Amino acid sequence: MTEAEFKAELKSLNGGYLFFGGEDYLKYSYSKMVQKTILDGTFDEFNHIIIYKEDFTPSALSQAISAYPMMAEKKLVEVRGVELNSLKKDILEATIDVLSTLSENEHTVLIFRADTGTFNPGRLPKDPSALYKALTQYLKPVEFEFPTPARLKSWIVRHFSESGVTFDGALCDGLVEICGHDMWTLSNEIDKLSAYVKSQGRETVLKDDIDSITCKTVEYGEFQLTNALLEKNKKLVFETLYRQKSSHEPPYTILASIVRMYSDLLLVQKLYEKGLNKGQIAAQLRMHEFKVGMYLRCISGENPKKFTRALELCSEADVKSKSQSNASSYVALERLISSLCALFCR
Repeated sequence: MTEAEFKAELKSLNGGYLFFGGEDYLKYSYSKMVQKTILDGTFDEFNHIIIYKEDFTPSALSQAISAYPMMAEKKLVEVRGVELNSLKKDILEATIDVLSTLSENEHTVLIFRADTGTFNPGRLPKDPSALYKALTQYLKPVEFEFPTPARLKSWIVRHFSESGVTFDGALCDGLVEICGHDMWTLSNEIDKLSAYVKSQGRETVLKDDIDSITCKTVEYGEFQLTNALLEKNKKLVFETLYRQKSSHEPPYTILASIVRMYSDLLLVQKLYEKGLNKGQIAAQLRMHEFKVGMYLRCISGENPKKFTRALELCSEADVKSKSQSNASSYVALERLISSLCALFCR
């Protein structure tokens, strides 16, 4: 289910929903919308049950689902902060059993909110993870993707309007260039700008306000970490990694990009050793010639065994990360990158 489809369903909520995807701000916003839909301000302390990571057990979830609402037709149960990737097999199986009782408890609406980095849905729609398939037997999946540039621009203008000030849409690109695309960051900066403009006795945000009030946010592109590894730039490698970590990028997605890069490097190396030139390698692997050129520069002068070893290290890290919590997976990832830097960076 997309965000738009879920928005249409707000008036007739029933059963359980799995909120997942990259944009945590939207999960938070739609949780608030659900609260307004289900709760009427009367006995909300009884009809709104929140289970946090520290208190989550299948038993606690079962009690929350089965309890009847007080003086209302429905109640809302929210599960927040649980690292679904790290649930032990017996806990997951017990949780699935509890979720199967949702159909018997029509008085309950359940929101299972998976924060970024805590849930791997697999490659949707063709190759969902086993965890995704298990949970969506009883929870309707709602994916909150990063907004398109046009939608983000519309949201920025609307957010300013809701804060009581006007904002020229032509300034959106400049705001995003400074603050980045993260909606939480943008929301905070918009609130700050709005308060500042009002304190100056004005109703319109000016470009000078953006330049003087907002904080610069450095964003790292999708390929910056792998490019830094290709360039053997140890300092940039770790700067990028820690930035991705602070942005809650899932460790498995970072690891997947590293595995993919070294797999491609090994293929390019083997074809080059067979005598193929850059164009022939690009045609055979269906890879852009520019990327093949980058890979050829990386393997130049290197011992071929190093790239085989790099993939072995990636495989070991992958096994470790799959059996650990999200935080521990970052430790495995950091150790992997330290080993790769020791192997390649001079």
